Amino acid sequence: MKNKKILYMGTTSFSAYILEQLINHDFDVIALVSQPDRKVGRKQEIKITPTKEVALNNSLDVYGFENINDNIEVIKELNPDLIVTCAYGQKISKDILDIPKYGSINVHASLLPKYRGGAPIHYAVMNGDRKTGNTIMYMEEGLDTGDMILQSEVEITLDDTTSTLSDKMMVDGAKLLIEAIPKIFNNDIKPIKQDESQVTYSYNIPRELEYIDFNRDVLSVYNHMRGLIKIPGCYAMLNDKKIKFYEVKFEEVQVNEKVGTIIVDDKKYFKIACLNGYIKVYKFQLEGKKIVDFSSYLNGNKLEIITNIVLNEVNSNENRSK
Repeated sequence: MKNKKILYMGTTSFSAYILEQLINHDFDVIALVSQPDRKVGRKQEIKITPTKEVALNNSLDVYGFENINDNIEVIKELNPDLIVTCAYGQKISKDILDIPKYGSINVHASLLPKYRGGAPIHYAVMNGDRKTGNTIMYMEEGLDTGDMILQSEVEITLDDTTSTLSDKMMVDGAKLLIEAIPKIFNNDIKPIKQDESQVTYSYNIPRELEYIDFNRDVLSVYNHMRGLIKIPGCYAMLNDKKIKFYEVKFEEVQVNEKVGTIIVDDKKYFKIACLNGYIKVYKFQLEGKKIVDFSSYLNGNKLEIITNIVLNEVNSNENRSK
């Protein structure tokens, strides 16, 4: 496929892995379009995107448009045969999508039409799904509404977080894309329209969803937490300060304590009472402190500091807004 030019559009680490696999499989990727470099952190240092790092390492031209739709002529001059997008982060106009001879396709991390939108992996984990998958689809101006080309399934285990599932999904997504592209160039596909009656959405995670309500069944709480751990994060309020969670497990048993009560009966974790079980917290971060595992915390703090403390009221609107 060296005679067919591919313009790649993507930004994230997920997208970077797929770009790297396209290059490694000798597809003719002519350039990258990524989000612009941004200043990050207290020092406001410029940080390049993960896809840009891959592109520069492979001597690809990189375009970091603030608005891609203001740069239609640049895309026309590149004259791609196919545009491939994956977690790019900007809405692309029909004028650009229609430029390539073979159209524009997207790698979407769900089994469409389920979980259209920007956070399909998060919602699959938070909702306790046992499987998800990738979809290669033609792009339209609508939100993930295009015809489907190929799909593949990926198992979700109870130990998966959004991070671990993302790792599995990007490997699977790259394989599926590498399978799809030759079929597209050879006109060997039969696109399938999405069933609009089965559509669900996975919009980007709002800040209020990061707050953990323990006044539910323990498996629902656990799924919610593992869907948010690390990115974007999840927290509760403890003595009017945030406590963030980084490693948790769950235990379904009869509970006699008030919801939100913290119990310590092991040096490896502390437990938080839910309606029908406990969340075991192995790694956490108190506000203003570093991330720490519980056994290390016990080495430098008196046990009574954290024992038998009840979390702030779980349904407090004031806490949710902090």
